[in-house]
Amino acid sequence: MNEPEEDQLPPMAIAMQWTSRITTVSMEMVLPGIGGQWLDERWGTEFIGPLGFVFGVTLGMWHLIQMTKVPPPETEKTQQKKETNNDNNHKENQTPTD
Repeated sequence: MNEPEEDQLPPMAIAMQWTSRITTVSMEMVLPGIGGQWLDERWGTEFIGPLGFVFGVTLGMWHLIQMTKVPPPETEKTQQKKETNNDNNHKENQTPTD
């Protein structure tokens, strides 16, 4: 099924989408560092935790930038392609009536 456009969703649904996105990015930033600290304690090292935090913040920032990018404007070809795909999906989802 086709997902509704974000503009068509109720405000609470949009808020929940952004809440889950922010939570995901936060976890991507913090969990590698926590895992690195755990490994440091277990193996007796001191560099894996800080490396984990650097990696996590880098990954989280990259993901945040990817999520907030404005999609490129649609050209006529991409719009026609979408319409063709939607028409094909609609035809596949129809049940024959006998």
